[in-house]
Amino acid sequence: MNDIFTLTLISGVLVAAASGLVGSFLILRRMALMSDALSHVALPGIALGVVLHFAPIWGGLVFLFFGVTLIWLVENKTKLATESVTGVMFVTALAIGALMIPEQDLLEAFFGSITKLTVLQIGVQALVAAAIIAFILIYKKRLTLFAIAPDLSASLKTSSFKMQFILLALIALTITIGISFVGVLLMSAIVIIPAAAARNMAKSFNGFLAVAVALAILSLISGLLIGEAYGANPGIMTVLVSAGLFVLSLFWRI
Repeated sequence: MNDIFTLTLISGVLVAAASGLVGSFLILRRMALMSDALSHVALPGIALGVVLHFAPIWGGLVFLFFGVTLIWLVENKTKLATESVTGVMFVTALAIGALMIPEQDLLEAFFGSITKLTVLQIGVQALVAAAIIAFILIYKKRLTLFAIAPDLSASLKTSSFKMQFILLALIALTITIGISFVGVLLMSAIVIIPAAAARNMAKSFNGFLAVAVALAILSLISGLLIGEAYGANPGIMTVLVSAGLFVLSLFWRI
């Protein structure tokens, strides 16, 4: 096992933990498909990175935040549901990105690839993931109240307008740091499936968050190790592991 792969595993633990936490609030907010739809918004930025020869992660980040900001503004301007606005962005970005990106790089963008990660990118992913985790732990009560009872949250002088943007920004950051591992098509696997499985298994809210994080880490690290050992795509392996854990969660409550 080389040094780069070891660093990737360490970064993967943090990325998975952040994904599990963000996914938990998406499950509570009934926005489970949001991460899947938003991940496709990154594709044009990834395509620009490939075509112009800079790290695709930066292009993906720019497009994700542009998309998140546009979704947020349009939703509040028109009163359309977040899912409706995101759906329009999702199909448009997917078409533009697929048109721009070279065919030989399309599979990597769709299903992820860790072979081109640099030490700098791995370090940035780890730092951003740590920041997401810290933010969620600090503001856990506000995020929970907004996810469960947004009307009550507003009555306590917590702006729903602001909280919606914060949640969308957290999704965008999580997608950005996770795309290298599982790709734009499979990103929701590491965000939503572990959280959904945890919802089946946990009896308390803190237990729900802890189990979601644990299952996300187990899924991603198992996917990376299986991919390294057998030459399989780690993103696909991560999805299969997380799907297996979800099936087990239907019969196992802790």
